[in-house]
Amino acid sequence: MKKKSKLRIKSMPRFITFSLISLVVLFIIGMASVTLVTNVASAINNQKEKAQASALLVDTSPDETTSVQDIQTKADAEVTSDANTDEAKQTGTDDPLESIKIRLRNNDTEGLKVVFLTFDDGPSDHTGEVLDILNTYNVKATFFTIRHEGAEAEASYRRIVSEGHTLANHTSSHNYDLYSNPEAFYADVNALDQYQRQITGLTETSHIFRFPGGSINANETCVLGMVKRGWNYADWNVSSGDGGSDPPASDVVAQTVICGCHEHDVSVVLCHAESKPDTRAALSTVIETLKAEGYTFLAMENDFTYPRQLEV
Repeated sequence: MKKKSKLRIKSMPRFITFSLISLVVLFIIGMASVTLVTNVASAINNQKEKAQASALLVDTSPDETTSVQDIQTKADAEVTSDANTDEAKQTGTDDPLESIKIRLRNNDTEGLKVVFLTFDDGPSDHTGEVLDILNTYNVKATFFTIRHEGAEAEASYRRIVSEGHTLANHTSSHNYDLYSNPEAFYADVNALDQYQRQITGLTETSHIFRFPGGSINANETCVLGMVKRGWNYADWNVSSGDGGSDPPASDVVAQTVICGCHEHDVSVVLCHAESKPDTRAALSTVIETLKAEGYTFLAMENDFTYPRQLEV
């Protein structure tokens, strides 16, 4: 019995030693596991960061990439937009186009991409179609009207005003002979002005004027007389070519206007869409193309500077 007791006593240190060694091994394994998990997590995070960085340079389309320059261009555009907003706020208006309008008032037009669509000789039975197209694209334009009577014409005058377009004056009769009689000419202009006020309820019209045939067909007396009476007159620097009896097809009209606008910082487009179906058909192409190219469409205002054939 004593021998057996001695054997048990001698085996105790071995048990303790084995237990300690096991604990050390388990500790080492545990530490190794923690290190492994940490390294794996770090690797996964690095891959995510690389993927996010790549996303800045890759467009949603698998076939197109966006360069750093494109990203900077977008950022610059956002800064410019913010600057325009700030400038508009400083002038006491929420109009996002106010910075462009300020430049137009100061005749600071270099580098601008502005288009004034102008329609002569209306309103007609098709003025509503033109207004519908403009509304579709949220584009404002200028209507140089003459005197047309009747319920449909009167509704068109009112709709032009109510939808934010500029109702301008092209004389009441569109009679070239009046240039030789300035007083009769002024009376003709005033007659349309009074008629527009009566129909629309305006207390003051735009006082923007276009001479029939352009100012080059008028004379210095009539031009100077209009200026002294507080009118701002506008000719054009882009023509749709639809003024004749045999106007071009819609695709030709569209390309003529688009190419013409490419030649100017500020383009005033002359057309007769209210009476020419091919010009009406060309409007969507003109607007979509020029908008995609960064052009801004505006309605005329009295204090802007416009192209003129005859200056006085």
